[in-house]
Amino acid sequence: MAHNQEAAQLHEKLQETKAKWAELHDVVIAIAKRESAFEKQINNLKANLCSKNEEANAIEEKRAKMEERLKRIMEKNRLHSTTNVEHDSRLSATKDEREQLQAKIDKLQAKIQDQEDSLIFEKTYVIYHMKKKT
Repeated sequence: MAHNQEAAQLHEKLQETKAKWAELHDVVIAIAKRESAFEKQINNLKANLCSKNEEANAIEEKRAKMEERLKRIMEKNRLHSTTNVEHDSRLSATKDEREQLQAKIDKLQAKIQDQEDSLIFEKTYVIYHMKKKT
């Protein structure tokens, strides 16, 4: 009987141990599932991060190209602006010179007109006197 009682106690302990083992096994499986889910999330996050890094690198390259293009455009604009200023100053000088030359031409034309008028007057005077003498 002691042996049966001892066997019953051992059987009861075995059942308790089996129950605890089954409970622990369920906990370990649940932890493993959560760990697997976390690993999937981590892998997804890593993939997402890599994708975002690639996008950021592409955007940075595009920004660098645009910045370089902007520098070239600004340099061209600076050259055009300098050229325009030079042309404007030359044009202004040319206009001033043209105005001075036009003023000289006007004076010379006036002088020529005066000389023509004077010659016409002299010619008329000479003709008049010649007619009077004849």
